[in-house]
Amino acid sequence: MRSIRHKAVFGLLLFNAVSAIGGGIALMVGVIPEQPSWVRHTDFTSLYFPGVILMSLVGGSALVAAVAMLKRTAGAQLACISSGTIMIMWIVGEIASIRAFHFLQVIYLGTGALIIWWTSESTTSSRSNPPTNCSAYTDLRPTSRGRSPLLK
Repeated sequence: MRSIRHKAVFGLLLFNAVSAIGGGIALMVGVIPEQPSWVRHTDFTSLYFPGVILMSLVGGSALVAAVAMLKRTAGAQLACISSGTIMIMWIVGEIASIRAFHFLQVIYLGTGALIIWWTSESTTSSRSNPPTNCSAYTDLRPTSRGRSPLLK
């Protein structure tokens, strides 16, 4: 049975993926009205390219991590931590470049941090209680079915 944190991380990844992909598309097609102050202190002339980055890098990394968790691949932990890190870096860069603050930035900063924290914590707790059969302890290497033993 999967832990509550495992399900929460999966839910946060899906939330980040859907909102970042949707937000990126909205920026690219002009659904979100362009405000000159958002690109004033950047090298971008419009919101199109930031939308591409938001959709592909931020949303794409969250989607890849969610699929990796669903398939229980060996690199799922790395994908989750990478996705959380990308989200945090995006939000910090956004705040620095637009020089403004919105309450949604706190939410997305929190989702990125929780993904990293809960993924790291589940990896640490699994390592602190290794199986009694030492040959069964495979660290992060895939099992015979190609799945990570830490995402059971």
